[in-house]
Amino acid sequence: MHSGLPVHADNEGMSQVSLAPLADTSRTSARAATPRLRAANAPPQVAPGSAPGDVVQLTLTPRQQALRRLEGKLAAEAGLPLQPETHSRLLVHPTPTGKGTVVLLHGWSAATYQYDEMAALLHAKGYDVYVPRLVGHGFRTEDGRQDSSKMVKAGEAMRYRAFGDEVYEDVKDLGQPLQVVGLSGGGNIALDMATRHPDIKGAVVMAPFLGSADGRARAGHHLMRFLDFFTFGLAGRLLEKMPHDWGKRPPDGPGHWNHTVGGIYALACYGDTVVADMHRNQVPLQFILTDADKAARNKLAEVAHERSGGSSRNGMFRFPASEEVPHPMVSIRNNKNQASIDRLTAVTVDFLENGKLSNQP
Repeated sequence: MHSGLPVHADNEGMSQVSLAPLADTSRTSARAATPRLRAANAPPQVAPGSAPGDVVQLTLTPRQQALRRLEGKLAAEAGLPLQPETHSRLLVHPTPTGKGTVVLLHGWSAATYQYDEMAALLHAKGYDVYVPRLVGHGFRTEDGRQDSSKMVKAGEAMRYRAFGDEVYEDVKDLGQPLQVVGLSGGGNIALDMATRHPDIKGAVVMAPFLGSADGRARAGHHLMRFLDFFTFGLAGRLLEKMPHDWGKRPPDGPGHWNHTVGGIYALACYGDTVVADMHRNQVPLQFILTDADKAARNKLAEVAHERSGGSSRNGMFRFPASEEVPHPMVSIRNNKNQASIDRLTAVTVDFLENGKLSNQP
């Protein structure tokens, strides 16, 4: 998957984007009907009515400015020490199709690969699609191991909000309407973006990690919030010294299998803020939950659903526990139940295309 811009692979198989000036968007790549940039050695374009030697001031449209900004971010990201399949992805059409833009926000501790199939599907349906790498995610060490040291830490929960605001600013002029889809930690950001930016048309929220499904973890979270209040955040920062992983089985994709308790605490603290603000939300939401979720507490998603307008504005689709749909439900890499992926994809597309709210049971 690529941005639709000229790319080449470096010696680690990562994609890099050419930063030649925007021009000639009528040409498309062989892989997708998306705009190309003029190559650095291509002849300059001359505005109609001007001579070759004239100095012409070209004004970029808001969409071109948004593309320029996103292309610059992709190019800068290509120089970072990131794991394969964790880079941001951008799929755009040569000209606006009228379908608008969809932002896909991946799960906490996972990576952008989770939306490979959905991004391609939505792009084929006419949407411009942006799949940003979550703040601090995707890094690797010099010897190729995952590096979680740049992830959001205890005491830094509002970095997620700042990231969501930045993504909104990056894409708001790419093409309207703007809609967002988020999984797990990305679901938290999708909810927060919808609350903070009411011009967003709608949001699909899959298994948001607004708090832990584990009772002991929830008790510990509430205790740490109490201690944080009296220690000015020092108690929470001590959690950065405590390692955590998702068990002994091998990782099912790139990302951050090993991290810290402090990182999970920060995400849950952000979840507290998101839920507390949901009464301000005016954007239709489609929740997709699984009752087999062993990571996120569904009760908090239910609270968010009710505070943001309940069934009069939002949909609540749930997979029963008997179907054993896991928390990271959107990708076949993480969820081997293809039938469930087909269903959540259908619910998502129907919401994005038609505004249909789905409820089950």
